[in-house]
Amino acid sequence: MPDGKPWPRISIVTPSYNQGQFIEETIRSVLLQGYPDLEYIIIDGGSTDESVEIIRKYERWITFWTSEPDGGQTNAINKGFKRSTGEIVAWLNSDDVYTAGALCTAAKAFAEQPNSAVIYGDMAYVDAGTTILSHIGSRKFDLEELYRRNYIRQPASFISADAIKKIGFLDERFHYAMDYDLWICLGQEGNVMQYIPRTLAWFRLHGSSKSVSQQEAFWPEIFLVFDKVLTCRTPGAPLTEIAYSRILQSLLINHLSQQPHKIVRCTSKGMLDDGDGEMFYQKPLQEVLRFVDKDHFHAGDSYLLMEALHEIYKTLENEYNMGKISPSIGSKPRWVYIQLALLPGYLLLLGERTKSVGLYKTILYMHPFLLKYPQTYRFPGRYVMKTNPMFKKILKNLRSSRVFYGIRSIFFGSAIGSY
Repeated sequence: MPDGKPWPRISIVTPSYNQGQFIEETIRSVLLQGYPDLEYIIIDGGSTDESVEIIRKYERWITFWTSEPDGGQTNAINKGFKRSTGEIVAWLNSDDVYTAGALCTAAKAFAEQPNSAVIYGDMAYVDAGTTILSHIGSRKFDLEELYRRNYIRQPASFISADAIKKIGFLDERFHYAMDYDLWICLGQEGNVMQYIPRTLAWFRLHGSSKSVSQQEAFWPEIFLVFDKVLTCRTPGAPLTEIAYSRILQSLLINHLSQQPHKIVRCTSKGMLDDGDGEMFYQKPLQEVLRFVDKDHFHAGDSYLLMEALHEIYKTLENEYNMGKISPSIGSKPRWVYIQLALLPGYLLLLGERTKSVGLYKTILYMHPFLLKYPQTYRFPGRYVMKTNPMFKKILKNLRSSRVFYGIRSIFFGSAIGSY
C-alpha cells in the first residue's frame, strides 16, 4: 500500500448460472484489477451454456471454482464467502463488471477507516453491449433514508469479512433483496458504512436479468425485509413508521400487479393470524385495495380510504408493537396522511396513469392540507418523468450530477422509496 503496509486480501465471489454471454467480461474485470492479494471464487450452479468452458479458460488465475446444483444465488454467494479467507469480501454477479482500480480504492478506504463494515460507491447502468446508459449515484449513510430506499449499490460494495460473519452471512430466504436485508442488518448494529463518491462498478441491464425480467418478484421480499426488522426489534418511532409504510407499499403493489408471486406466507413469526388461513394484514388491506383499484373516485371515497388506512396502522401496531401506543404523539394521523399522498405513485409505478391521476386529484381536492407534506409533490414529478419523453431524456443526461441527484430525491423520490 502507499504507506508500505501489505495490501489486505480481498475475496471476490461470483455466483453464476447460464450467463455465458457476459461472464467472461465479469471475470476479466476482476482479474485485470491487478490487485496484489486477490482471492477469486466462482460458484456456478450447474450451467448448461458456455459458462463452464469460459471459467476453465481462466482457471489458472481463479482461486477456486465449482459447477454444481445449488440453492440459488444467495446460497451460492454464501458458499463462496464461507470458503473465502480475505479480510474484505464482495460479490460480483456474472453479468456485472468492476471499473478499473475499484479494488485498490476499496482497500485504501478500509485502511483509512479500519472499523468500517461496508465501503460502497457509485455505479453505472450498462446495456448488453456494455454501453453506459446512465450513472447512478449513492449518498452518505443514513439508516432512516436506507429504510426508505436501497441506495447502497451492491456491485459497488465491499464488506468487512468479520462484520458479515457476525450476522451469519446472507439470509438465504431472500433471492432478490438479500443485499437490502444485509445493509439494514449491518446498519442497525451501529456499524460504520462508508460512502466513496466514485464509480466502482457497472450494473448490466438486459432481458434476462432479475432487475428487468422479474421486477414484481422483489416486492414480497421487501415485505419480508421489514417484517424481519420489526419482529427482531422495535427500531423507534420514526423508523417504525417508515417500516410500516414499506410493508403497506409492498403489499399494495404485490396485489395490484396481479402477478403470480405472493407475499411470503411464513413471516418471521412463522404464524398466521387466525385459523382461516388469512395473514394478519388481509382484512384491512382488502378495504384499502377496494378504493385504490376503482376506475372512478368520488369525494366520499377519500374519507373511507383514510379510515381503512387507520385500520392498517392499528393492525401493524398490534402485530409488531403488541398494540402499545406509539411514543410519538400524533404519529398515527401523520402516517395515514403520508400514505394518502403516496398511494397515487404506487398506481403510476404499475402503469395505471389514468387511475393514478384520478386518485391524486380526488385526494388533494378533499385534503388540501396534504400540500404541507413533501411526499405530495413526488407524484407530479414522477408523472411528468414517465409521460414526457423529452423530460426523460434530459433527466437521463443529468443523472451523473450529484447535486441534481439530491434535488431529484426531494421532488421525485426513488422508484421504490416511500414515506
